[in-house]
Amino acid sequence: MKKNRVITYMAALAAAGALLAAPCQAAFAAPIKTVYRLYHPGTLDHHYTMDANEYRVLGSVGWQQEGVAWDSRDSSAVPVYRLYHEGTRDHHYTKDYNEYRVLGSVGWKQEGVAWYSDEAEGVPVYRLYHEGTLNHHYTKDYNEYRVLGSVGWKQEGVAWYGVVEDTVPVSRTPIMGVSQASVEQMAAYYRKNVGESTYPASVYTNYGAPTLQDFCTIVLEEAKAEGVRAEVVFAQAMKETGWLRFGGAVKVEQCNFCGLGAVNSAPGNAASFRDVRTGIRAQVQHLKAYASTDPLAQACVDPRFDLVKRGCAPLLEDLNGKWAVPGDGYGESIAKMIDTMLQGGR
Repeated sequence: MKKNRVITYMAALAAAGALLAAPCQAAFAAPIKTVYRLYHPGTLDHHYTMDANEYRVLGSVGWQQEGVAWDSRDSSAVPVYRLYHEGTRDHHYTKDYNEYRVLGSVGWKQEGVAWYSDEAEGVPVYRLYHEGTLNHHYTKDYNEYRVLGSVGWKQEGVAWYGVVEDTVPVSRTPIMGVSQASVEQMAAYYRKNVGESTYPASVYTNYGAPTLQDFCTIVLEEAKAEGVRAEVVFAQAMKETGWLRFGGAVKVEQCNFCGLGAVNSAPGNAASFRDVRTGIRAQVQHLKAYASTDPLAQACVDPRFDLVKRGCAPLLEDLNGKWAVPGDGYGESIAKMIDTMLQGGR
């Protein structure tokens, strides 16, 4: 099936003659977005997408999420097109508008622009083809390109360009360290955003934290015990719970402040803890699992501690695609909350 499809495609390209010009788009410094890569062990195919939701959904139905493939501008004068073949269930990507047009005439479904090539030609993304599987593969890793070329893949050169990594804004926010936020700053930040009356005192009176001040004190104490920054713990808890209003798969009485175990937002999967302190301790320990290889100072209460590759995310920004999947901007959003809190804003 794949072989017949490729023969048809090549014949159509040959008959097409001269290349057609792609639609022109205005050049401007567009925002930078992530292109994700997935792999399916059943079909041996790789899939690439700039759609974080598509990346998340495919990861839940058998595709292995392989993280960031490269960075792309949200727009440029050089679009990269995506096509899909229902017979082989393959996607194909090309910046050649004539190839896109021809494939669309021989059974491929044209799916529009997938992402954009960098006009500055910053990071080359290489294309390979395997005659045995009839698959294309794309990578910015020249070593991967070289190695695959030595084991049966045909090297087809540069397919398009990603954005130079040095031009991608990167915030550096360590998870471990001495806390900068005080109990008063955390409480004030909460009040400015949702008001103290939002705090679920009627529930947490029975779980060891009857007041907002008590809650923030527990955060500071538990974070200090493991060497995790309290402002990281607090900001993440506020993001994950909607300022302790919950409303999703996790209920307020579960004292789970970071969605531990809440896979795919399915009710019943989330962990429950006996009180606020234990729930905060579990969150702190889970953060430490990601950020450090040091042993825990207190007995482990995090039910998912052993599932984490220790030390794989020392920075908040490293949690993207790890703690939250796909998590585009997850760590950065928490870092922004921390900056605002420390500056006394809302």
